[in-house]
Parts: sequence; C-alpha cells; structure tokens
Amino acid sequence: MHAVTGGTRTMRDAAADVRTPVPSLLTRVRLATSVEDPPWTRGAARRSPAGCERPSLWNTSALMSCLLLAVGHGPVPGASHDLPPRFLDREFGRHGVTRFEDIDFPRTLTHEPTRRFLRETGLPEDAHPFRLDTDDLPLPTLSEYCEDHPEHPAPPGADHLARLGRLADGAHVVVDGTTGAVLTWRVPAGTLHPLVADISALALTLWALRRAAQLETVAGLELT
Repeated sequence: MHAVTGGTRTMRDAAADVRTPVPSLLTRVRLATSVEDPPWTRGAARRSPAGCERPSLWNTSALMSCLLLAVGHGPVPGASHDLPPRFLDREFGRHGVTRFEDIDFPRTLTHEPTRRFLRETGLPEDAHPFRLDTDDLPLPTLSEYCEDHPEHPAPPGADHLARLGRLADGAHVVVDGTTGAVLTWRVPAGTLHPLVADISALALTLWALRRAAQLETVAGLELT
C-alpha cells in the first residue's frame, strides 16, 4: 500500500482504520500477573547483585505488566470496574486491605459502582504515596472533616465529597459521591484537582506503583 494525493486515503489513514479493541479488565489483569513470581526471584534479596542474574525477558514483561492495566482503563469516568476477588490482597496482604460496609459510607455517597468496589474489593491501607485513614470511619464528608478542622475552609460541594485519606505530599484524596470521580483537595489553598477517573483506577495505580517499586528492588532496575 502506498500514499497518493488528491484526497485518496494515505497509509496513515488506512492504519487509523485498524482499531485494536482494548482487552477487558479481567484479561488485562490475567496478562499483567502472568509473569508473577518466577523461580529466579525467590531468595533474590539474599543474593549479592553479582550473583543475581535476571532474565531480560522477565524484566521487560514485569515492567510492562505494571503499565498494562492502565492502558484503556476507565473509558467511562466513574465506572469503577470490578477486579478479580482478592486481587489487592495478593499484593498488599490480607490484613493490608480495608473493605467497607454500607454503614461506613456517608449518606451522600450514592454512586453505586464506587460503593460496590469499596465493599467487595476495598483499598490498600498503606500504599505509597497513598495512605487510607482507617481511624476515620465511617468515612466523613469533606464538610464534616472541615468542621473538625476549622482552619481548613470547606470547598464548594464538600457535602458530596467523601474523604479517603492522604497522599505523601499532604494532599487529601476524596471521591465524588455522585459521579465516582477521585480528586485531590489541597490546603490551605482549598483547591480541588482531578486525580483519577474512579476508585478502581486509584487501586490499579497503587498496585502498579508497588509492583514497579518491587521490580526495581528485586531486579535492580533503575526506573525513570
């Protein structure tokens, strides 16, 4: 195929017509974890760097697995796609993931996909750079949080924002109770900024960051 002028389709136009469908979330999870825990990694921390030979194919596959789940995720903002059961438990430990009950949700958290995700999948409690406020249950609205911290004036719409925790830089992480979108709230400016499309995107991001950090530690890669 070659490119011609006069309004005829070019090679680039033809290539644009070939649209590869994005795999389902479950398919991407299976692909992303298919290279998990190869035999050479067991006990790698006990071996010196000189004695730890790492297959380049596994390096590449494991690194790509950290990015795979983000590709095409969240085409519908606030959709909160389901993850396989115990997906986060496997990475963060059974006692490192908090699942919520309906009693833990503020009245204004009405977005059902978000409620279901927090009930069935949950969120990791301590997953750098995010830390869940497990001592602050039931989840407060941002208005309620600001009532307890009067030095921080509540932003507009704070009644419909449920506070989840904080990032390492001090920003508060909140979820919009109506749309399911996840935002950051920064004080003292009091500004809201989009973070990720939904609660499942937050969980997947924390999962990928943790795996990337483990890959760097175990395999000695320098990620930039």
